[in-house]
Amino acid sequence: MKTINKLKSKPHLMRKLKIFAVVGLVGILITGALTIWAGIAAFNYVTSKTSAMISSPVAQMNVENLKKELSSLPKLKALGCWDKAQTLMAVQPWLDQTVMDNLLNLKLACLDHKPSVCEGKECESIQKLGTTDKGSGPTNL
Repeated sequence: MKTINKLKSKPHLMRKLKIFAVVGLVGILITGALTIWAGIAAFNYVTSKTSAMISSPVAQMNVENLKKELSSLPKLKALGCWDKAQTLMAVQPWLDQTVMDNLLNLKLACLDHKPSVCEGKECESIQKLGTTDKGSGPTNL
């Protein structure tokens, strides 16, 4: 209250304070307007460049190639995969079987297995991967 009374008693000081407040307020408004304008301009620039890139033939070709590659990937089998992954989270399966056997069992449980045509030694190596350490035949899921 004392400060306000002192300012009222000195009109030239009150006038300077009002001018300072008005200039400060105008400065804040101009800064805010410029910030909003810069944000809108940046957004418009990014959207125009993105739409130009998406509509380019090179990008369309890359998207088509990606779709073809993704369709050739094996599909996940959810239920068997989840059960096998849960069993492999324990330490005991890693101690009982080799790492390769566990990973092969997980792969067979999670991915659609498309039997490949094999001939000669390739067939033997695939059959060796499918057997356990004890040689008791293919691994069971």
